[in-house]
Amino acid sequence: MNEPNRRPLLTTMTNPDEFDAGFSEHAGYADALTHLYGRLNTEAMDPVNFASVERNLDSYSSFLAMLGNPHLYAPTVHITGTRGKGSTLAMLEAILIEAGYSTGSTISPHLMEVRERIRVAGEDLSREKFAEFYEILRPIADRRKSQASYRTVFELLTALSFVAFRETKVDAALVEVGMGGRLDATNIVSPALSIITRIGLDHTHILGNSVEKIAKDKGQIIKSVAPAILSRQTGNALQVLRDRCNEVGVEGWALDSEINVTKSDLSENGTRLSLETPHRTHQELHVPLIGAHQAENAAVAIAAADRLDADGVFSIPSDAISRGIEKTRWAGRGEILSREPIFMIDGAHTDQGASAISSMLDSIYPDKSRIMILGMNRDKDPHKFLDSFTIKPRLVITTQADSPRSMAAEQLASIVSDRDILCISAPIAESIQVAHKHADKNDIILGTGSFYVIGALRRLWLRELNHSSNLHSSVEQ
Repeated sequence: MNEPNRRPLLTTMTNPDEFDAGFSEHAGYADALTHLYGRLNTEAMDPVNFASVERNLDSYSSFLAMLGNPHLYAPTVHITGTRGKGSTLAMLEAILIEAGYSTGSTISPHLMEVRERIRVAGEDLSREKFAEFYEILRPIADRRKSQASYRTVFELLTALSFVAFRETKVDAALVEVGMGGRLDATNIVSPALSIITRIGLDHTHILGNSVEKIAKDKGQIIKSVAPAILSRQTGNALQVLRDRCNEVGVEGWALDSEINVTKSDLSENGTRLSLETPHRTHQELHVPLIGAHQAENAAVAIAAADRLDADGVFSIPSDAISRGIEKTRWAGRGEILSREPIFMIDGAHTDQGASAISSMLDSIYPDKSRIMILGMNRDKDPHKFLDSFTIKPRLVITTQADSPRSMAAEQLASIVSDRDILCISAPIAESIQVAHKHADKNDIILGTGSFYVIGALRRLWLRELNHSSNLHSSVEQ
């Protein structure tokens, strides 16, 4: 593939710390990131241009072979979907850890540091290990580049995840798809189990303009070597996935069919959940992630653990499931950063995600007035996103992240104002202060719209907390 005309992402950043909070903390890590982001970064591209990017799994397979096929090292659970795949992965990861297994997980996107995309034993890969393992990959990446077999940032990060899993000798690999399924770099794995969470309309310019077409693309992660777990779906997407299971000759357990939730009590502390699978029954589990959508994700994760246990892939006792679910934490998904007023962030970037957050707010905080900090990417539909909230926010603060994909805050403000919602724009560095200026202690501030935005909000909030803590310590001394 010929190298596109573009500059590496890092060279476009006025302050690399705004891109990655650890960039200035470790020289080897920074060097690895500079090399990594000298490649084509599809996540920062104009979405219209992404369709022209060659995604060749045969070429990628050859690349991984030069690394010793690290993607085949451990039994792998492969997860795709439009909404909920990260949360589902986090819950299954916690269950496997409680069952005594060492896990390796690869997720996307990250919120604060790129190394968050690679987790070992439930912890983000250290900067030291990121730099160390990258040196295994670097010479082969350079060799392939010189041969015009160009590797993207996502492909290199995926390969680095596999290398990290092998080098740390994990027992189980949990691999989240980047986009779609059929041509995604992760679709090189040979799964022990495939999971498909809720499918919605996203990346339609690449995957298709209906949930059925998108389900057909995502369903390609279901292979003849392993069964599948299927979440609730809209339209005829579930039938498309069932057809894929039949085509390759594997069994699929679907929520509300083979998997049945018998109890789901929601509160601001999470959910009390009971469910039955073909393998066993689970009573009164506590899911700490809030919202009905997280109860659904938990049911899928629990069913996945049951299937892995039933098939003898891993030995997962029931008490490991209850303990793992209880201990799950997942940043940026309904995450409450502070109270009085409640400040919550959630990476709801589609109308499906917005509906899930709206439902959660309506059921748990029905009487709280809402202020929204909103920033979206240009390939998303802000009209559908805003219309998915049943209760309008009394104020929206539009902003934008430092990404070429971001919609201009002023353009987004015009769309919001057309819906008779009070709206102001603010730089992202000032948006939290502006929101708190207009809020009282009984309000809820929601930062949402894109992972770029909530990642920046989380960095800013934690930086302010650290600054205040350091200032307080200096005063005390």
